[in-house]
Amino acid sequence: MTKYSKSLIVDSAYIARSIISVERAFAIHYKGNAEVVHHHPERFKLVNADLEIYKPSVIRVFSYIKKPFQKVPLTRYNIFKRDNYECVYCGQSDKKQLTLDHVYPRSKGGPNTWSNLVTACKKCNGEKDNLTLEEYGKTIPKPHKPHYLMLMKKINHIYEEWKPFLFLD
Repeated sequence: MTKYSKSLIVDSAYIARSIISVERAFAIHYKGNAEVVHHHPERFKLVNADLEIYKPSVIRVFSYIKKPFQKVPLTRYNIFKRDNYECVYCGQSDKKQLTLDHVYPRSKGGPNTWSNLVTACKKCNGEKDNLTLEEYGKTIPKPHKPHYLMLMKKINHIYEEWKPFLFLD
């Protein structure tokens, strides 16, 4: 995978909607369904060496994408992502040691929800066992359901030209 392999899609109102491959972004632009707002400094490697086509970094589709609500699925991966791959109890960040913990234990009726699941290392999860936070004696930031843009911001690398669209400037 090259350094410049992803493109950000924004709608006609310049609202970030998705991250796709640069090849897919180029195809959307080539078909006339979007304009390229920013290019990556890297070009596609083509058979015709005289043809220079830069990889799109940000494309804007011409229509407003009406999405009333972008759902974020409740998955292990998304909870780890929301919690920055760190144990909420001790801050440990060894990905091999991370597990999910129910803030209010399942054995006491705790549900599988965004507000009840957090990232915990195996050691802290074992210590907490089926205790509530009060019984365990620790406090944590209140877990919440993230907005899809918040998870989008946590991709491996955010290109500089994406930051204004993700409200990072």
